[in-house]
Order: sequence, then C-alpha cells, then structure tokens
Amino acid sequence: MTQHVVTRWYRAPEIILLADHYTSAIDIWSVGCIFAELLSMMKENYATVFDREPLFPGNSCFPLSPGYNLEEDVKEFASDKMKNDQLNKIFDVIGTPTSED
Repeated sequence: MTQHVVTRWYRAPEIILLADHYTSAIDIWSVGCIFAELLSMMKENYATVFDREPLFPGNSCFPLSPGYNLEEDVKEFASDKMKNDQLNKIFDVIGTPTSED
C-alpha cells in the first residue's frame, strides 16, 4: 500500500485523507476527473484553447508532499501557504462535505 497511487491532480480525497485501504473507487475518481476535463475542452466552453486548465490543479498534497513537517504544517493548514493544496482545490469545486456525508 502506498499513498502515491495516482498523480496529485487526479488523487481521490480518501487517499489524501490517508485512508487505510483503497478500492476501484480511486480509479473511478481519476477517470471522472479526466472525463470532466475532456468535456470542458469543448470549444463552446472556452474562448481559446489557452483558457483550458485542469479540474483540480493543486500544488501540494498535504501531508503527502515531501518536505512537510506534519506537526508544524497542521497549524498552518488554513493559511495562504495551503491555499493551493490539492484537497482545498477539490473542495473549492465540489464543496465541503457536511457531517452527514
């Protein structure tokens, strides 16, 4: 088992949240991200091809990214430093889950 199963931009939230095991749902998440990006590439969605971008373009994947000090960085998780974190990028698009979710 490894937490680096999928490229960061296509990594499912449960992997980022350090789930103990993973199933085919991880692959379905990745395929869904790629499919959404392909659908967004239709010419009526963007003025030019240069306006296209990945669905979840995070710069880091706390706490999986190398160089993170877990104890120090947990305190700064909500700071600007973590704004481009992968999980935050996902929540910006799909919303934050409720306690019922």
